[in-house]
Amino acid sequence: MMLKARTLTALRTFEAVGRRMSFSAAACELCVTTGAVSQQVRKLEEELGKPLFIRRARSLELTPEGDNLLQITRQSLRTLSQAVAEIQQNAGDSIITLTVIPSLAFHWLIPRLADFHRRYPGIRVEVKAVPDVIDSASEDSVLVIDYSPEADIPGWSSRLLMKEYLLPVIAPDYLAGRDWSLPDSWQQVALLHDTQAWPDAGRHAEWAYWLQHIRQSQSTELVHIPAIDEKVQHYYFNRVDMAVEAAAAGLGVAMARKAVLTDLLDKGRLQAPFPAVPSPARYYLRQRAQCFEDKTASLLIDWLSGQVL
Repeated sequence: MMLKARTLTALRTFEAVGRRMSFSAAACELCVTTGAVSQQVRKLEEELGKPLFIRRARSLELTPEGDNLLQITRQSLRTLSQAVAEIQQNAGDSIITLTVIPSLAFHWLIPRLADFHRRYPGIRVEVKAVPDVIDSASEDSVLVIDYSPEADIPGWSSRLLMKEYLLPVIAPDYLAGRDWSLPDSWQQVALLHDTQAWPDAGRHAEWAYWLQHIRQSQSTELVHIPAIDEKVQHYYFNRVDMAVEAAAAGLGVAMARKAVLTDLLDKGRLQAPFPAVPSPARYYLRQRAQCFEDKTASLLIDWLSGQVL
């Protein structure tokens, strides 16, 4: 029996929910609303006459039928992706999907990508920017660039791409309007946070790490910086470049990453008057363990590594 188009769409949605075990995470990956994802899965269950998930208050669990269908659907989608890739490769260009965290994609990768296409005009890199690259990587994502404290991830071969450094950044007017040697100045400062610095990071992870490192270094000019839990104002964002843009607009002091900051510093929109410290997270280039023989991936890996020399 030929499957209907809406059933195929629902199966793709079901696979994303089953892989992420979250309706909201699947919705983010598929760029649709959570309600649309829930509705598609519900209609698929009605069509099959069986529940695919056990829905709990804070979690999902696959039913036996759901688990069986997920395995078959994932294998089928993988087979389809491979078939399409082979046809595209035979037609001329090789295509490779690179999944990257958004801040690095926008501020580091994209400005360099034209160089890769000049060197390898027969290879087309499709960039997918997502916050959690490992969980969000689709079956056709051979390579990802991950920002993480974890050097190794099961199922992936990992190599260090580059280290990262954390440093507070401030708009020039915000910086000039305070005497930063006085305790009261820091008590009136708003701290800007990336709440999803890396998977499972706390809301204050990067600021807390920087403050701890500075206090251990006994930097005398920074002794008045308040602790995170003191009564200072906080603003929260789910991307570091949003926090940095807020700092450039004069909202407060953002904890930035050096790799995604160079253009804003060069243009004078931000200043970095305080020391940078090595981040506990680094950028890792990860390749699926079963894709070592992919020559296209090897060329991209070598090019990416050359960008940080």
